[in-house]
Amino acid sequence: MVTQAFAATLDPADPAVRSDAKNLADRLGDDTPVEAAVRSMLDDVAHGARVVVLRTEEEVTPGEAARILGVTRQFVDRLCEDGVLAFRRLPGSRHRRIRVLDVVDVAAEREQRRAGGDAIRAALGE
Repeated sequence: MVTQAFAATLDPADPAVRSDAKNLADRLGDDTPVEAAVRSMLDDVAHGARVVVLRTEEEVTPGEAARILGVTRQFVDRLCEDGVLAFRRLPGSRHRRIRVLDVVDVAAEREQRRAGGDAIRAALGE
């Protein structure tokens, strides 16, 4: 199966885009995980947020990975060097590419650690 890259820009500052997103979100239920995910994305656009959808097998640059994780590019470089974040080098180059799935996995792990730390602090504070 051949897949084609899909790229679209929906400007959440455009009132028509926000209205369309709200109308479509209102028509969706939360009956299935897919409906819930799409509804959540449309609600975000309707409220002015930018939403990026990437396939997990796609690759991003360290700078793009940093934006996804909310960290600096230098921190992503360190994660790569420490073996925390898998990457590949472009042939004949020093440039790195990182699978979106690996970035998402690291983001989930960081969030899990953050939640654990919050739980420990809450328990100690009581």
